[in-house]
Amino acid sequence: MEKQQSEVVLCRHWVLDLTNKSDLLLDYNPVHKKVPVLVYSSQPIAESLIILEYSDDCWNNTAKLLPEDPHQRTKLHLGKVL
Repeated sequence: MEKQQSEVVLCRHWVLDLTNKSDLLLDYNPVHKKVPVLVYSSQPIAESLIILEYSDDCWNNTAKLLPEDPHQRTKLHLGKVL
């Protein structure tokens, strides 16, 4: 049986006025009230690094977005330039 590859399709995007935050943004990211927010399967995922980690974990049939080396990934968490 052939393994079916999952595909990510951007189906909607919003242009936001960040000086006047929309109810949609506040619903998806009520804690930090800022972008970026990835909404996947109706579940919001906030913060850039967390979105990248989530993408690497979910779609492991594509090129990795973060370094494989744990030390290099830790440096990203600490905000250090690689």
